[in-house]
Amino acid sequence: MRYDRIIQNYGQYCPIAKAAEVLGDRWTLLILRDMHTGALHFNELHRGLPGISRSVLTQRLRQLERDDLIERLLDERNKTTGYALTAAGNDLAFVLSALTDWVNRWVMEDPTPAELDPRLLLLWFSRVVDPASFGEGRFVAEFQMSGPMPGRSWIVVDKGEVSLCLDDPCLEIDLWVEADTAALYQVFMGRQLLKSAVAQDLVNINGTPGVIRAFLQTVDQTKMPYMIEAS
Repeated sequence: MRYDRIIQNYGQYCPIAKAAEVLGDRWTLLILRDMHTGALHFNELHRGLPGISRSVLTQRLRQLERDDLIERLLDERNKTTGYALTAAGNDLAFVLSALTDWVNRWVMEDPTPAELDPRLLLLWFSRVVDPASFGEGRFVAEFQMSGPMPGRSWIVVDKGEVSLCLDDPCLEIDLWVEADTAALYQVFMGRQLLKSAVAQDLVNINGTPGVIRAFLQTVDQTKMPYMIEAS
């Protein structure tokens, strides 16, 4: 692993100093977080990091490659098709998990209105949920979100793939979810069970009884990336 960086060289022979040199750039930890949850293509990463420019994302990916944390995947024409974590990058799962435990214990507070982005939350969910949980065939759930950034989004499960649609996919809907964004954040981050949020009328779900029951169970069993479990 290379540490001959021009920026953020602390000049100290210390593991913490070296970690700060490698991981301390803005966006770097978030890129690694998303790669650990399956975002391994440039556009996927860019979509999950609102606020980052494409040029900055390119720079960060190049630096992570130089640091031997990720590697590019190339086609027969030597064109980049995606990225993969190296052994060193995969080992950061333990670091991210420990860091999340510490932040949840000592730092995390209620989200500010600017942090309540429902589309980003649903994007995270679409990346980590097991598509088999929705059974065979196509499944479409429509989310009507209220809060600082109200709007509609759709999660589509088809052929073993889960995707988030920001425009109406014009497909038959199996499940309708109306939710307060703040409440759904608490659910998806393991601070409250979906069943409890429904009981408190913070989330309303419509569909056939079997579909509702399966969705409640799926959400409550899904582990969001590096989040605490519901109690």
